[in-house]
Amino acid sequence: MTKTITSYLKKSKLYLMVVGFFSIFFLTSACHCDQEEDKIADNKVLVLKFNDNTNDFIEGKEYKFFNKADQFTVTVSKETTPDEIITNVTYTETNALLLKASTLPLPEKGKILIPQDFSNATAFERVETNDFVTPQNGYKEVESYILDESHFIDLWAKIQSLVKVREYLKSNPNQQIQVFFHQHSIENSQGNWIFILKN
Repeated sequence: MTKTITSYLKKSKLYLMVVGFFSIFFLTSACHCDQEEDKIADNKVLVLKFNDNTNDFIEGKEYKFFNKADQFTVTVSKETTPDEIITNVTYTETNALLLKASTLPLPEKGKILIPQDFSNATAFERVETNDFVTPQNGYKEVESYILDESHFIDLWAKIQSLVKVREYLKSNPNQQIQVFFHQHSIENSQGNWIFILKN
């Protein structure tokens, strides 16, 4: 009988110690989280995609990064196989993949693989003023497409009134708009223009 009581007490003490340990751990963790300030993503990139026929703005994606970078370099790399070309567009300073797109032989049509969660154009608010703003330093092609300035302005006119675009230009007025062209098919020059802005 004494052995049973002793065994029970030992088990109870062990149980209480385990429960006590996890309770203390949980409470101290909770306190730590409550005291920690919310992180704010100051480093943002906006990717805007245009329709391949009408050149209307159709969808966009905003990336948020917690690591700051003084420079904004966009680089392109390609993986070529007999069946397709995969193009990766990377924000070099953060090693972040902004776009991944496929280009296929005709009659197939490649698509944008990343991001998968573009937001529809209707999700982007527009300013109510009638003014027209332009980027101070124009644009820069991430590859050589020979996009003439009048075509760029036509595309720019579709997005310059977006609240997000105005915010990006205000916070980073000296930026050049990065321009990428997603070619759908290897033997065809059709595709989507994509503008990339940095805040």
